[in-house]
Amino acid sequence: MGDDERTMLEGRDLAKWYGTGRHRRQVLFDVDVRLRAGECLAVIGGSGSGKTTLTRVLLGLERADGGIVEYCGKQLHGEVAHDLRAQSGLVFQNPYDSLDPRWRVGRSVGEPLRLRHPDWSQERIADRVAEALAMVSLEPETFAGRFPIDLSGGQAQRAAIARAIVDRPKVLLADEPMSAIDVAARVRILESFKAIRKAEPDMAIIMVSHDLGVVQHLADRILVLHDGHAVESGPTGRILAHPGDGYTKRLLQAATM
Repeated sequence: MGDDERTMLEGRDLAKWYGTGRHRRQVLFDVDVRLRAGECLAVIGGSGSGKTTLTRVLLGLERADGGIVEYCGKQLHGEVAHDLRAQSGLVFQNPYDSLDPRWRVGRSVGEPLRLRHPDWSQERIADRVAEALAMVSLEPETFAGRFPIDLSGGQAQRAAIARAIVDRPKVLLADEPMSAIDVAARVRILESFKAIRKAEPDMAIIMVSHDLGVVQHLADRILVLHDGHAVESGPTGRILAHPGDGYTKRLLQAATM
């Protein structure tokens, strides 16, 4: 299959403004980005660089003020935008935002299936929930019956990841999924993402992260953002070993201090 045929999500000349009048400011400047099926793309940059805004625009959660987003070769609006939302999984920095505190973990993880597949039996949903929990190394018999308050931060994040992948999305967005997690828990989450990539080889992943150790172990390609500009992009190994932009070099130097 050719490269163009494997392109899942693409943004061209993306621009975004916030605010009105004198307070109006541009936060994305003509950014180009491409995500291929089966690929993990890391979007890195300092705070305020536009990482989260870019990914939200790509997934249709916010509208671009300039440029075009395409999903599977079709412009992102109407039915195509609806399809992308239905075929996307989202993982955020705070896992407890994804888990209803009143529900047991198994119910929260299975909720996307109940919403999207009303014809599925409870047994089929339970089986898929068990698969998703096992994929992130949470024993279903132990964790499906617990409440979020009974989980550590790392366990809660893995439960949130299970919820995001339970319906086998085509695109998975992970926005700083490890920034609030301790080092030991990060290793388990990293292993979870590796297991997901092995089990779902065509799933495309966008990883927003400031943790270059995570990026090194997960990402195939890197896009570097600085003040809303895409300053560099390319294969992970090349970017980390031979950064071409001064801002990327400073990011790498800061990460090794």
